[in-house]
Amino acid sequence: MRISARAFVVTLATALAISSAGVAGTPAFAQEDPALAALTQVVPEIVEEAKTVPPTEIPEGDVQKPFAVATDPDRTLSVSVSETEIGIGMPEAAGTGNQPLPGLVTYAAKQPSVAYAHQRTGQIARALTIIKDASAPTEYRFPISAPEGSMLEVEDDDGTVLIYQDDFYIGEIDLPWAKDANGNAVPTSYRVEGMTLIQTVDHAGAAYPVVADPALKLQCEWWKAMCRVIFSKKLTKKIHSAWLYGGAAAAAEAMKSACGKTKGKIKLACKMIIVAGVASFIYKVREAANKNQCFAIRLQYVPGGPIAWGEVRKKSCQSK
Repeated sequence: MRISARAFVVTLATALAISSAGVAGTPAFAQEDPALAALTQVVPEIVEEAKTVPPTEIPEGDVQKPFAVATDPDRTLSVSVSETEIGIGMPEAAGTGNQPLPGLVTYAAKQPSVAYAHQRTGQIARALTIIKDASAPTEYRFPISAPEGSMLEVEDDDGTVLIYQDDFYIGEIDLPWAKDANGNAVPTSYRVEGMTLIQTVDHAGAAYPVVADPALKLQCEWWKAMCRVIFSKKLTKKIHSAWLYGGAAAAAEAMKSACGKTKGKIKLACKMIIVAGVASFIYKVREAANKNQCFAIRLQYVPGGPIAWGEVRKKSCQSK
């Protein structure tokens, strides 16, 4: 189970006082909230994370929304960095929710054999599914909200879901995992329908409760020592065609036009390419276009300033 890789910033506002004392060694807060008790049993490391209040302000001048019970119909947990906002909803949740820990909100579900939780830390946002018994469904649907022009695509190699806006990769939903009360992995996978993430959890025969976790992460943000900017196939081919028919200047204009829509470190990576000269990256653009793949930029922060280099995205990339 991978809990926190390629993570992204979220925040919350109010820390709640909690008690760690309880009967039979069980924390009092877990006794008061059945969903929290299940999480404490299966994923205590997540519960531990949820006791910490993350920052409400982050570098580069961004201010995050306070973390609170979601009140919209889909109970959407939204995160925003560098003016980009992505959200994950839980429309099958019911009621107003309960916040037993600073970084955790729990929800009852319309299906009695299920509960849900939102968790936020300084680097990640989760929509946790708590499966109580064998009568629970095996499929769970999460609407993903993202800027206009966004789409979801499942990676072929590990099941990670990439989130694209127009011609650029802006974030992801980390690889799927599920775990039962004995600590065993439970078979699980993602598929997408439009902007809806669907997680299948094959929990038959598992020790209950079972916990599953779609985790939202933004890409290329301030805590990342290295990030990856992926261009769509369409943009990769557009830049390559511009270079073929108009040379480096035309390729630079095509890239500049697409990069003008971006924000944050994606914009910085674009600027570095243009300043350095598109010609220095064009051989990778050409390779990607010829292979019907995506051109990508790796951006690494080192003493003295960031460096960038081009690569071909050899596995899955945005299909359009």
